[in-house]
Amino acid sequence: MSFAVFNEDFYLVHHPDVKAAVDAGIFQSGLAHFQQFGLMEGRFQVSPFYDEQFYLQSNPDIIAAVQTGTFKSGLQHFIEFGETEGRRASLLFDEEFYLRKNPDVAVAVASGIFRSGLAHYLEFGRSESRSGTNFNEFGYLQDNSDVAAAVEAGAFGSALEHYIKYGEFESRSGIFSGTDGNDTVIGFGQQDEIYGVDLSPGQCVVGGTPTGGQCLDFYSLGVSEADVLIGGSGQDTFVLGRLQTENKIPPVRSFYVGGGDADLAMIENFEIGKDTLVLGGSLSNYLFNKSDGNLNIFLAANSFSTPLPSPDLVATLKGVTSLREIENSVQFTGGLLSV
Repeated sequence: MSFAVFNEDFYLVHHPDVKAAVDAGIFQSGLAHFQQFGLMEGRFQVSPFYDEQFYLQSNPDIIAAVQTGTFKSGLQHFIEFGETEGRRASLLFDEEFYLRKNPDVAVAVASGIFRSGLAHYLEFGRSESRSGTNFNEFGYLQDNSDVAAAVEAGAFGSALEHYIKYGEFESRSGIFSGTDGNDTVIGFGQQDEIYGVDLSPGQCVVGGTPTGGQCLDFYSLGVSEADVLIGGSGQDTFVLGRLQTENKIPPVRSFYVGGGDADLAMIENFEIGKDTLVLGGSLSNYLFNKSDGNLNIFLAANSFSTPLPSPDLVATLKGVTSLREIENSVQFTGGLLSV
């Protein structure tokens, strides 16, 4: 039986009687206690990445199996089957997202090198700045050195754990990003940036020369992607284009350009007067029209105001009916636009 999700320090902190028994030499470790007694005693606090209530609520079939006595708990099911079935066990890790974002890990799991994406993440992924969900771990840690130190010291299992418990209530900004495929990206918190495209660590560039450090870089530009971006109750910034790292040519990119109407961002829960939409280029590059109670946004011209062969749909704002409604909520990156 695999115990990849088990965290020794976490278990002992949440079960002081077990820690006392380990200190007294009655058990060799917290894991030894868990294997012999803890699982059957219903001790579910084994890791920040396992939440018994979340797991059961997410899997009604397992609730039924526990009620009939097939399994002692959701945790027993997760350890024996759920992990390899790709079932999500907490808010802190999304197996399906992780494997889609990291195809190298997906290959390693398929070949049996790792039992699951979660096993890879816990052993290597966190230290490699990989995100376990669409919450961008690297960006949050780069912006919050105190959180990075706390995660490094083991006070938090991940940047997302800090954000859920404290960061979103401290007005710290969260970055939510997707992959180079079709994604549903949901933001939450008081101040969020939401991207459908893939943001991953890349080299910082100053004056056209890599500095050796790491910054967030665009690993996809939305071409051939159909993403759903959903805002939360706070102030959300939906980013559909952005200035690139200093001195890159072209300096501005617009996302979701190149696939016509097939690639776009579908934006939901855009709150007028609170949320912000960021587009690459300037207002003169775009057309806006109403359709079925929504606002469609098309890139229509390049940076020299030369019309494109046909306008390219980049986004649909659900429930917004005119540019006038959001004219104070749209920002443009300016500069030379690449199309």
